[in-house]
Amino acid sequence: MKKLWLGIIGLAAASTTQAAIVTLTFSAHEGVNGLTAATNSWALYATVSQGDNSGLFAYGVDLTGTGDAGGPTALTIVNRTPTGTWDIDDTSANYDGGVYNTKFGGFGTGRGASTVTGVVSGVQDLAKDVDLVRIYNIGQVEHHMDDFRPAPADGSLGPIPYKAYLGASQTDGGPATGQNPYGHPATLSPTVPAGAVRIASGTWTGTMPSIQTASVNTKASVWKLGTTTDQSEVATLQFAFRDIGTPPANDVTLGPTATQPNVATGGAIIVTGNNGSYSSEVDALTADNLQKGSGPIQTIGDEAGNIYILLALNGTPADIAAVNAEPNAVTSADSQFSLLHSGYDSRFTGGVDAIFKYPNIAGAKVVNFDFSATHPGVSVDQVAAVPEPTTMSLLGVAGLGLLARRRRNRA
Repeated sequence: MKKLWLGIIGLAAASTTQAAIVTLTFSAHEGVNGLTAATNSWALYATVSQGDNSGLFAYGVDLTGTGDAGGPTALTIVNRTPTGTWDIDDTSANYDGGVYNTKFGGFGTGRGASTVTGVVSGVQDLAKDVDLVRIYNIGQVEHHMDDFRPAPADGSLGPIPYKAYLGASQTDGGPATGQNPYGHPATLSPTVPAGAVRIASGTWTGTMPSIQTASVNTKASVWKLGTTTDQSEVATLQFAFRDIGTPPANDVTLGPTATQPNVATGGAIIVTGNNGSYSSEVDALTADNLQKGSGPIQTIGDEAGNIYILLALNGTPADIAAVNAEPNAVTSADSQFSLLHSGYDSRFTGGVDAIFKYPNIAGAKVVNFDFSATHPGVSVDQVAAVPEPTTMSLLGVAGLGLLARRRRNRA
């Protein structure tokens, strides 16, 4: 059992009266910009009831992590709650060279985000005493942290202001750029109320993470209403799940059967050789500017590895970017991305526009594509399917390809 930080939640708690309600919302397929994402991205929010407390004081949320049974295969977590500092303005005309303490604000202690346990947590650091700027109404209303900039210090030459708030990397609440302030407008995440504080965001592969509602690490406490003595109380939790947009389907696939008309000249792409030494013919498609089609592959073996499907596309840059946002589209993070481009860009008229990746399958192998419904402005100019590039030389003709007769309407 993951009993990691239960004691922190009760710091300075003068009461366990559970009048306040904190709603934790897991938002699936939400990107870091607060909008629908094509990838397996997620966000976690806390909304705090109003009129019975003064906002979020501490939180801990236990998501299913990679170390949990049935958890995701891979998980990233970024703790987004505000935490940062204010320093004295040593460029002020009134600065006298004295020592003026840094001021702190946000959830600066008990702070963590573990991909293994799935626990994300934070507490406003009362140990900072007079150097802590108490931030109230978090999870209730929209604010920038600099709205609470400390009053100028009394210097020997006159009042010395503090510099602007300096937020920790990847946290909310800083300047009005990106997903800020810390209480987000409903236009960013329309599935949670305006003012909700973003606890964390991340990505996953495999099983979608979820809130472990019965965990001892899923807790929240709030400032007592109108407290002047740092009183807090444990809140009652509610839970919500929102999916703001499932990822789009892949318009390019590898399967055992053809789903579209066969557009390979001669009925198939002939591949000769064996693992590590494949070579192939390069054929014309049966027509130009096709939005849909299939191309049976002959013959790649059933050895382990991936097959990369390379495409030259017709369409606007926005059209092509949308294709590259599909789930199985390969980005520069893939270890073979640069190798594929260096080996094949010169063989494609205008270079390779998109790459899709699929595990090799046993038996028949067919490349299928259909952009007619989801990307009507896209058509296919050239296609190649390349078995795991690291198993072969990219010098010369290695892999297999479909070559369009000629290139037209390239935007």
